[in-house]
Amino acid sequence: MSLPVKRGCALYRGSVSSATSTSPGIDQLLDDRYRLEEPIARGGMATVFRGHDLRLDRTVALKIMHPHLATDADFRRRFGREARSAARLAHRNVVGVFDQGEDGDRIYLAMELVDGETLRSRITRQGRLTVRETLDLTSQVLQALVAAHSAGIVHHDIKPENILIDTDETAKVADFGLARVIGTTNSSASATLLGTVAYISPEVVTRGHSDERSDLYSLGVVLFEMLTGRQPFIGEQPVHIAFQHVHEDIPAPSSLVRGVPRELDSLVTWAAARTVGQRPATAEEILRAVRDLADSLPAAVLDARPELLEAADTGEVPRLTAPLGEVIAELDGAARTFRLHPEGTESPESSPGSESAPAEGADDSEGSTAEGSAADGSSSDAAAASSDDEGEEGLAGQHSSRSVILRSPRSRRGRHLLRGTRLRSRAVAALAGFSLIAVLGTGAWGSVHWYTETGPGADRSVPVLAGTQLTDAESALTAADLTIRTTEQFDATVPAGHVISSSIPAGETVKKGTAVSVVVSKGEQLFPVPEVTGLSLEDATAAVEAANLTLVEDDPQYSETVPQGEVISQSADQESLPAGGEVHVVLSQGRQPISIPNVAGDGEGGARSTLQAAGFEVTTSSAHSASVPAGSVISQSPASGSGYRGDTVSLVISLGPEMVQVPDVFQLPEAEAKAQLEAAGFAVTVEYQQGAPVFGLVYEQSAAAGTELAKGSTVTLTVF
Repeated sequence: MSLPVKRGCALYRGSVSSATSTSPGIDQLLDDRYRLEEPIARGGMATVFRGHDLRLDRTVALKIMHPHLATDADFRRRFGREARSAARLAHRNVVGVFDQGEDGDRIYLAMELVDGETLRSRITRQGRLTVRETLDLTSQVLQALVAAHSAGIVHHDIKPENILIDTDETAKVADFGLARVIGTTNSSASATLLGTVAYISPEVVTRGHSDERSDLYSLGVVLFEMLTGRQPFIGEQPVHIAFQHVHEDIPAPSSLVRGVPRELDSLVTWAAARTVGQRPATAEEILRAVRDLADSLPAAVLDARPELLEAADTGEVPRLTAPLGEVIAELDGAARTFRLHPEGTESPESSPGSESAPAEGADDSEGSTAEGSAADGSSSDAAAASSDDEGEEGLAGQHSSRSVILRSPRSRRGRHLLRGTRLRSRAVAALAGFSLIAVLGTGAWGSVHWYTETGPGADRSVPVLAGTQLTDAESALTAADLTIRTTEQFDATVPAGHVISSSIPAGETVKKGTAVSVVVSKGEQLFPVPEVTGLSLEDATAAVEAANLTLVEDDPQYSETVPQGEVISQSADQESLPAGGEVHVVLSQGRQPISIPNVAGDGEGGARSTLQAAGFEVTTSSAHSASVPAGSVISQSPASGSGYRGDTVSLVISLGPEMVQVPDVFQLPEAEAKAQLEAAGFAVTVEYQQGAPVFGLVYEQSAAAGTELAKGSTVTLTVF
């Protein structure tokens, strides 16, 4: 029987396996505070419920760890420490962790419940995202990573299943609950690291080490998938994909789809560079690049959805797999996971009774997940449970069931992995044996083969090549069963693309398949024009002269973005020039000064329009004024002079006079009445009924008690 599932909730969405003793029953309470309402998802590490916080009266997602993990004391300590770290991440782009606790043998997380969908669901539904949508989601994920890394937390499992998109198109990164704190040990004997193999960084595969830049690598893979609709590396087994992460550069998205600008290609390959040092230093650095790209690309490019190239349409996408003998994966019996061990460590013995891993592919079913980190001894159970959850999307530790487990050794037994020497030697010996049998069994065929391939029947005459076009030379050598190797050099007498000379003279006899090296003319030597935009005049001159060219200054121009003295632009149509060619540049005069209009006394709307039209930003504050009408400008700062486009002018807007209620001073002594009125902000004059005070009491005031007058107004008292 299937448990009911709440639809339309991006935090957890999909099918849930049948209830077991590891899943608490419905309508139970956790810590007398959280009511379990309905199961949402189940993975290898936990079951997730929709719940209700009775204390704060709000709906939450309750993630309850499976009992076999809860009994591990080390896991409980680490879980609590990392959950507390994640709870510090109060950010709009991070799924919030509200609470962590223990109730008997159950440990749990109370988390934000998000209404929407996962990025995996959106990619599955749309295939490829538009450039604008891709940059917007990437920017939001990077904002979450900036906040996490600033708090000292690495996520470790950035992938589409852990990126949620709510109904307002706000992206929220999930599963920070089990992220590892920066600087903590990643490879101790008891540590087990789970990471989805399609998004895992090379250093995690080879060394079991990760830092903030490992998150950026994973995000680069996600960015590739948003643009192309598929993962960059695919293979028959997860180990093949892990091998490619280590030994292959991620391809540019434009190699699979059209409509991706080259700047976005560069952004993807920069984020997912194999070498850690070649990636952006911080998430904030690549976030700036993403924002600049979103601001600079034309609207037509941003709103375009990339289209598959013809090769991708017909399925002619290279499937890169690991060569035999170069990657050895130790299968954990028939487990659904595999282990890769850093060089210099030994693998633990395989455990009996486990199951084999499914292949990692580009077309994973939506949201197939497995839970995040698990304590030693529980990885097989976690992986087996997660593999049952095909179609599940989730947060808070849910990962792809096609996962890599990088485990430090428990013992020194077993063979070294990622060392193919022994198996490679055996493979070579086996191949040699098969070759000998084949030769002995086909002696007659071997004789014919020798004559046509290495004997007299293999003689060939080198054709005339000098002076011919390269395409003609290639055709002539191919017709003679010879191969060609080319090098290029400049030559003022031989046209570009024609052969200058060959390594073997024409007419000489060589064997079939011999490689003939030819030197091909590149024509007259031209020097590439260096890119000098943004350089100072001194540096630009040095770069141009180093290229054997001449720098020429055109009329300078003002620039709001390029500092004074730096190059704004250079000749756009010049890619290469002969020696001494002129490279024309325009230097910046800096920002153009503009006059600041005086808007004192103007209405707020008119003053703001005047300043903004002149190129200034406007801020306002307000104050009472007895002389300036309400809504008009009392003062501005700066009041005059000149500034630069984008500078801020502050305005003080009048609220009109401050109104004060007149106190009742009837029959009060003169001094007391005067003191009350002055304390309220009024000026006071006194008149005596008899020319001099008799009783000294007020029997009349010019403004009735309770009425409102402008602060500073005069109230006249008549004293008897």
